[in-house]
Amino acid sequence: MSRKHGSLSEQAVKRFQGGEMILNGYDNEEIAEILGVSLSSVKNWRRTLKNNDDDLDSLSRKEGSGRIPKLKDKQKQKLKKIILKGALAAGYSTERWTSKIVADVLQKTFDIMMAPRTVRDLLPMLGLSPQKPVVKSSKHSDEAVVEWATRKWKRLKKSAKNLAFP
Repeated sequence: MSRKHGSLSEQAVKRFQGGEMILNGYDNEEIAEILGVSLSSVKNWRRTLKNNDDDLDSLSRKEGSGRIPKLKDKQKQKLKKIILKGALAAGYSTERWTSKIVADVLQKTFDIMMAPRTVRDLLPMLGLSPQKPVVKSSKHSDEAVVEWATRKWKRLKKSAKNLAFP
């Protein structure tokens, strides 16, 4: 493993820097202060190094650590297909997907409860991004907008310049 810390997360860089400092004889309080980490983290790093013959690679993040995902890969692909077909096709009264509606789809389709906040984190993993709907008034036409912008707005703008403020 490269010791340049080029493509590692900030936490990983601090772990390796802390490990190097431990091996160079720094005490726990110094390391915690220099790296801006908790004393318990430094103690954990020291224990890990001691149990692994001072091997810095033992401080790397282990594969598979963290919570087991609720949604399997096939389920993710099925969810993406449902979303791409549209909310109306999925039986909702609006075409606009919200995180609450996607959470409802997860509950109904896969019997998986997921908070709307977690759903918002899930969507980029599916290659989807949040979209803001284009809001368009049905009270006027495009021609009326152009008319207002070219004639009335210019006149209002000119008259505002001529006003004298004390």
